[in-house]
Amino acid sequence: MFNVMLKKWVGKGELDYERYLHTDTLLALQSPEGELVSHDELMFQIVHQSQELYLKLASREMVEVVAEMDRDALWAVVARLARVQKIIAGISAEMAILETMTPSEYQVIRRSLGNGSGQESPGYNTLRHAADGLESAMERMLARRGLTLFQVYSAGGPKDLQHVCEQLVTVDESFQGWLYAHYQLVRRTIGIDRTVKALDGLPSQVLQARMTLPLFRALWDVRVELTAGWKREGGYAPGEARTGGGCPMAAINAMNDSAMHAPVAQAQSAGGPAQHAPAPHLHHAPMAHAQHASAAHAQHPTTAHAHEPRVGGGCPMHAQHAPVAHASAAHAQPAPAHVMAAHAQPAPAHVVAAHAQPAPAHVAAHAPHAPVPHAPVAHGPHAPVAHGPHAPVAHGPHAPVAHGPHAPVAHAPTPHGPHAHSHAAHASAYAHAQELRRLP
Repeated sequence: MFNVMLKKWVGKGELDYERYLHTDTLLALQSPEGELVSHDELMFQIVHQSQELYLKLASREMVEVVAEMDRDALWAVVARLARVQKIIAGISAEMAILETMTPSEYQVIRRSLGNGSGQESPGYNTLRHAADGLESAMERMLARRGLTLFQVYSAGGPKDLQHVCEQLVTVDESFQGWLYAHYQLVRRTIGIDRTVKALDGLPSQVLQARMTLPLFRALWDVRVELTAGWKREGGYAPGEARTGGGCPMAAINAMNDSAMHAPVAQAQSAGGPAQHAPAPHLHHAPMAHAQHASAAHAQHPTTAHAHEPRVGGGCPMHAQHAPVAHASAAHAQPAPAHVMAAHAQPAPAHVVAAHAQPAPAHVAAHAPHAPVPHAPVAHGPHAPVAHGPHAPVAHGPHAPVAHGPHAPVAHAPTPHGPHAHSHAAHASAYAHAQELRRLP
């Protein structure tokens, strides 16, 4: 065939792909089209030939496992046994292809098979021989540890050896699953009965015992030994209250949760309400007062909330929008009592002094966020905060407030005089909220 993309002829055995895989030989191993006794015979041959190849591969991998087990390379052993299991599972799945063949079609093919039997398969026999060597390697591994299989599987047994042994059981189970798939194929094509003779002359009924013949008998016998020593005493009756127990993993997870929440609890008990750390500021542009106040008094530039149980991570998009959402939530709730009191009477000395030093945690967390229905109070370049019609409170120029790593920014003096609760204040607050939503 001429490959248009390669502009080369494919199928002559001259290309690198064909040379490497010996495709000229491989594709000539099936009966020619003119010699097929049934349309299904090509399928029958290809499936069995591919199974021989995969059994060869599985046997080779088992030999490698023996060498790795003898030098106690258990990680490599587990990985290679997983590959063996997948190979055997693959050939087991291939049996379903043969199940598309009807009994009448197989009866035609069967006349040309001679006395052939699955027991004559080189792949099957080689795999069983490799499994014998693998079982011997397992016994040598146990002897080096001075353990029996019963001790390995008993409570408190070594987990690494348990894992290796369980991988061997998985391989063995897949192997028996392949034999069962073959048994079902025979059952649906020629039937299982003592009167039905296979091509080797044996009744098809013998397949029932053959398909449960394990590769590693000792690994199955230890289950019987463990169950023989089992006692019913010590459990709970169905419906009985269970006390004094609990899943060990649940206890471990609970300790891990406590360890994770402990720093947060200590921070909250030491510093009062959790502070909201800001997103990093590039410039002192007019931004939400909630964001700016947090930036002025936060000690660590992080976007996570101190009261949240997850530390050190979090969705970047959530961190980006968290200050905006927090500002909106703060403006939607009533102002704290100490803020209302501050606006209802002349500012006491400690309020003026508070502007000259970093604000406490509760002020950083609440005071700048809460809206009050008062006229604007200008804070430098920030949005106004409304003041009600109370008596004027004289505020001198505030002392500079340190903004983390930024240079001090001096706040403008607070304007004087009573201001009415007007529609303009609502409009300004609404425009301010819209601006927050447009911030990156």
